[in-house]
Amino acid sequence: MSPSKLKLKRTPEEQVQHDLRKARKAAHKTARRRTRDSPSPDSQSSYKRRRTHPSEHNTSWAEYEAAHYSSGDEYGPPPPDSSSSHRARKPDYDYIHAQMEEERFREKMWGALEDDERLDAVESRLNDYAHVPRRWRGGGMDRMEDDLAINPQAMEEEDYAEWVRAGMWRKKHAAEHEEQERKKAERAAQKAREEAVREETRRMERAEAEARTRRREQKQQKWRAEARARYNERWKQLLDGDTQELLFSDIPWPVLLEQPTAVSLELLTTQAIAAFLIPQDGEGKDDGRPSDVIKKARKETLRETILRFHPDKFEGRILARVRDVDRDQVREAVGIVVRAINELMTA
Repeated sequence: MSPSKLKLKRTPEEQVQHDLRKARKAAHKTARRRTRDSPSPDSQSSYKRRRTHPSEHNTSWAEYEAAHYSSGDEYGPPPPDSSSSHRARKPDYDYIHAQMEEERFREKMWGALEDDERLDAVESRLNDYAHVPRRWRGGGMDRMEDDLAINPQAMEEEDYAEWVRAGMWRKKHAAEHEEQERKKAERAAQKAREEAVREETRRMERAEAEARTRRREQKQQKWRAEARARYNERWKQLLDGDTQELLFSDIPWPVLLEQPTAVSLELLTTQAIAAFLIPQDGEGKDDGRPSDVIKKARKETLRETILRFHPDKFEGRILARVRDVDRDQVREAVGIVVRAINELMTA
C-alpha cells in the first residue's frame, strides 16, 4: 500500500489563487475546444446577447455567479464563443479579484466590530467591582481566610489560588482549623489579660508616685511650719531681754535653712524671704479662707517682720549685743531684709 499524500489546508489567499488558476485553465481549455469545433454564428450571437459584464450591474460576484453559472459546471463560467475571424474574450480576473478582496475586507471589519463590542462588555463587567490586591493594601497574603467578603471573580490569579487553597484546607482540616481558632482566641484573651495587668501596674505606679509626692510635700510643709515656729520663738526670746552675746547665726533670719549656722548674706534674697514668710499654694494654712482674709494675713506678717528688722529699733534692742566681728555683717543683712520686705509689700 502506497503512502497517502499529506494534504494541508489552504489559507484564504492560497484558495483564491487556486481558484483563479483553475478558472484560467478551464477558460483556455474551453476556448481551444470551441475554436476547433467552429460554432455557428447563431449560437455565437445568442451567447453574446446572453453575456453581460458584472460591472454593468450593482451586484456582488456571488450573485453574478449564481445567476449565470450552472450548478453542474465544475470549472466556473464557460468562455465566450469565438470564430476564426474573432478573438475569444477572456473573463475580467481583476474584477473578480477585487470583489473577493472586498468580501474579505467586509468580513474583517465585522469581526473587528464584534471584538470591540465583546471587549467593551468585559471591561464594563470588570469595572463593576474594583479589587485592590492584598499585597498592595499591606499585611501580606497570610490572612486570606479573613477575606471572605472579597468577590473571587475580581481577584488576581495569585490571590484567587491562595483563597481557594485556604478554603480547601479549612474543609479538609476542619478539626485542626477549629483548634487553631481556639488557640487564636486563647492568645487574644491572654494578650488582653496581660495588657490589663500592665495597665493596672502602670496605674499603681502612678498612684504610688503621687503618694510619694504628697508625702514629700507634706514633709516640706511640716518642716516649713516648724521653721516658722522656731523663728517666732527665737524672736520672742530676743525681745524678752536675753543678754548673752549674739553671733550672726544667732539672729532669726526669715529664710528656710537646713542648718541655722549655714546662713549667709547670699541666702537673703527676696524670693527666699517670700517663700518663708508667705505660705505657698497647697499649704493648709490658707486653704478654705476667703481671698481678702488671706491678703490681710499676708500684710500683717510683712508688717510684723518690718517692725522686727526696722534699723532704728533693731540697732537699739539687738545690734548692741552682737559681737564686734559680726556687727557690720548683721547691719548689712538687716538692710537686705528691710528692702525685700518693702518690695513684697508694694507687689
